[in-house]
Amino acid sequence: MELRRYRSLFEAGMSISEIARETGLNWRTVKKYITASPPVVVPKGTSRKGCIPQVITEYIPVIDAWLRADIALKGTVIHERLVEQSLLTELTGRFAQANGPL
Repeated sequence: MELRRYRSLFEAGMSISEIARETGLNWRTVKKYITASPPVVVPKGTSRKGCIPQVITEYIPVIDAWLRADIALKGTVIHERLVEQSLLTELTGRFAQANGPL
């Protein structure tokens, strides 16, 4: 939902009932959205420190180059190419060394 849009429509002079009719919402809902204070800070995700290390980081330039060449490239094709170039076996070997057997 475009909560900011409701506030801008209200500030532009539309009534709460007009906004409700245009959006298909109940007028009480529109009023709640307009009178609510906007969040000051965007919620931040949890820290990933201590999680599984990102060992694929060094292969990101290769994958980026493939995606620049073909934007519709699917994940399965990327996986197959990594396996063909033996990058993935090296990658999974490092993963096993870093985290133990699955």
